[in-house]
Amino acid sequence: MNSNRNERARRLPTALLLSLLGLTTAVACRKPPPDEVVYTGQGAGPGGAQPPGSGGLPPDSSGAQPQGSSGAGGAPPTSSTGSDATVASTTAATSGAGGGEPVGGDVCAPVPVEGGPFSKAKLLAAAADCALNRACEFEAQARALDGRASALARAPDDANAAAAARGAWLSAMRVWQEAEIFRFGPAASSTQPGGQDLRDQIYAWPLVSRCKVEEQIVSRAYAQPSFSSSLINARGLTAFEYLVFYTGVDNACSQYSPINAGRTWAALGAGDLARRKADYAAAVAADVLARAGALARAWAPEPGSFRDKLTQAGRGSPVFATEQDALNAVSDAMFYIEKELKDWKLGRPLGFTEDCATPTCPEALESRYAQASAAHLRANLSGFRRLFEGCGQGGQGVGFDDWLREVGSADLADRMLTALTGAQAAVDTLDVPLEQALANDRARVEAVYTAVKALTDLLKTEFVSALNLELPQSSEGDND
Repeated sequence: MNSNRNERARRLPTALLLSLLGLTTAVACRKPPPDEVVYTGQGAGPGGAQPPGSGGLPPDSSGAQPQGSSGAGGAPPTSSTGSDATVASTTAATSGAGGGEPVGGDVCAPVPVEGGPFSKAKLLAAAADCALNRACEFEAQARALDGRASALARAPDDANAAAAARGAWLSAMRVWQEAEIFRFGPAASSTQPGGQDLRDQIYAWPLVSRCKVEEQIVSRAYAQPSFSSSLINARGLTAFEYLVFYTGVDNACSQYSPINAGRTWAALGAGDLARRKADYAAAVAADVLARAGALARAWAPEPGSFRDKLTQAGRGSPVFATEQDALNAVSDAMFYIEKELKDWKLGRPLGFTEDCATPTCPEALESRYAQASAAHLRANLSGFRRLFEGCGQGGQGVGFDDWLREVGSADLADRMLTALTGAQAAVDTLDVPLEQALANDRARVEAVYTAVKALTDLLKTEFVSALNLELPQSSEGDND
């Protein structure tokens, strides 16, 4: 086991970390997806020259957020857009409210499709090019989201502005959920090779807290310069979802929270609450855009970028001594569909994990306010196909299936593609929100879980064996 693996082995197992961070609530699940977080995501702010890293100190035992002043809200400034070659997408704009359609496809360079005999170097270059493409597309979407959020902040009572902000979030999430599969390098944890924690800065699910967001609505902490280094469970795309999709005037905090004990939440009128939520959403969108720019710059085809370090694996890379080390890091990211998608997004709500004590735990669903959980599953599987089969049009380009064929495992490659197609078809049967299907048609949701499991069973057994890859720590000892 190489040194990178030894470093990762020192981390707390994911299940233990999540159980330690779980918030005890009145719901039926013993340990729902974690609410309170001790990780602050502290690092350079949106305008900083360096992308953020991990770190920060745990909050006090109450988990309370730092209280900001009661001055007027406002969004922090955005960062520069980076090199022209990497972030041409930042000139993109949305074409209207709603719809959830991507907006950056005509300005991000298409993924190169390389022919000829297979090589590990080509596979690494293809993975890097695909990661860069997803980062570019997401930055375009983040810029559109920032624009829509700013418009909403100027007119918080405008229904059209609110609809446009929701549509921009759906568009951004469609691309981001594909990018979730590319959690290697700058998007990965700082405990992993080349990791910069950028994924968690942009989208920290399942580390989210509605109560934290609501406390910061009252304190206006979102308007403070320190907001970009505040707890990640009250920032990012998850916070934005609550702020623009949830229209209720209640809060999810306990009676002991300062906003309830001091009745400061109750003192907010409906108009003031709408204004603060819109200002908060604008601050979140600006922060997300800054992180998106950092992610795109980190993948830029320039000397010293992570793309350079990945594609030079085994040839002087300061991060990867061998190509196999680099391919282990890339393949680890593919296990997103095993842990996050199968176990967390489907298994927990279905009550298949020890985290849920009742037949179902709908509160564990990923995107409850926008009811976009099923759409996220589709995008996750689409991202997996890009990395496994090829990122070009129609699956063209070099992928892990080509490596399997190269080592004489063509049958396995075909079976995995068949299982992937089956999983995508199963998700496509969810013609109603996953929340509704879970309540009224559990068998259909179970069928999706079973179809995904058919793919992940191959991934964590025959796939890693055929290619001599190492299981990520999250899957070691998993016998399901």
